Amino acid sequence: MRSPGSGGGPLWPVRGRGVAGLATAIAIAVAAGAGCSGGQATLAPSVTVAAATPPPSASSAPTAKAAGTATVPAAPTATPAGAGLFTPAGSMDATRVNATLLRDGRVLMVGGNDDSDDALASALVFDPRSGAYSGAAGTLASARFDPAVVELQDGRVLVVGGEDGTQAPLASAELFDPSTGTFKVMGSMSRARSGARAFTLPGGNVLVVGGRDASGEALASAEIFDPKSGQFSSTGSMTAARDAFGAAQLPDGRVVVVGGCCSVADPYSSAELYIPGTGVFTATGSMGVGRMFPALAVLADGRVLVAGGNSSAVYEKPLASAEIFDPKTGTFTATGSMKAPRDGLDATRLVDGRVLICGGATDASAELFDPGVGTFSLTGKMTTVRAGQSTATLLQDGRVFIAGGGAGPEAHSAEIYQP
Repeated sequence: MRSPGSGGGPLWPVRGRGVAGLATAIAIAVAAGAGCSGGQATLAPSVTVAAATPPPSASSAPTAKAAGTATVPAAPTATPAGAGLFTPAGSMDATRVNATLLRDGRVLMVGGNDDSDDALASALVFDPRSGAYSGAAGTLASARFDPAVVELQDGRVLVVGGEDGTQAPLASAELFDPSTGTFKVMGSMSRARSGARAFTLPGGNVLVVGGRDASGEALASAEIFDPKSGQFSSTGSMTAARDAFGAAQLPDGRVVVVGGCCSVADPYSSAELYIPGTGVFTATGSMGVGRMFPALAVLADGRVLVAGGNSSAVYEKPLASAEIFDPKTGTFTATGSMKAPRDGLDATRLVDGRVLICGGATDASAELFDPGVGTFSLTGKMTTVRAGQSTATLLQDGRVFIAGGGAGPEAHSAEIYQP
């Protein structure tokens, strides 16, 4: 769990470091009066893997462009066997909560923490076709837990910030090359930050925004990474300092940032938009309720689902409610509520346009949001409860890979959802 920061900083735990740690952090925060965020196939991180295998052919894995820069599979023509079910996907070597889909269909998981709560410099690769895990050929120059990770336009992956083995935020950044499986050190940000978000903008640069600094204080600042020079530069700041916030990239390249919190304040209901090319954040409409750690999913029509989160800085009020943000009008409207309150949940838009909601609850339930009617319905249950920070990744065949978020040994587990 996160230790209390100096300067009146927030006491929320680093998410993904266990349910027990979360409960402890709540107790500490309340007492201090401070608010504001099967077969197993485990391989050692040092195992070397071959260079990336070629991606599936267009005839075997057709793809279509989705919101932002993400590529998702085209809609299947028939309902597959086992639809709506979760199945085990083996076990990872450690707790890893950052996953990125590579262009060859594999899933990269960078850093994480071991059973002693130490940050890791290793990376793990999951191959959905074989169901096997393998260690990346190279390691990070700096051990990191929960960095911001994003794919660049050329297929390389930027890894920036996060926390080191002492749980101190990092300013450094590295690039992963899927063709070699190795990392290369880049320039550093002007501010060390953990809990940040990163988005590849039109033109190829990367926006890194928000998070918290070494004192535990939320940050309003943002930076731009230029892949051509490997360096960072400052850009405009948000209208409010935000940690534990939600963010998503709109189809037109803009980035919407919602909620989060700062210092002793309860979560914000406010939201803002980053306009690429201008370097400016502008306020937009507000949500109906303040939320920290909400889940966002960009819908097929460009609107954004904002679901769950917590309306208390000390995790007392997990939310079942959801809202829809319309970028055309800049407004939020209430939609149906989830069947269970969820805090630290994942939201993944499926090929058919529905959104899979999983994790963040006290049970293993999962739900589907139907944008056409604005309601949530239960789907199959996960193989384990994932109440802590987890990660969900849409695979090229339309399934969803879910990892982390469990307690004890289950923190290393993973599973796959078949829509």
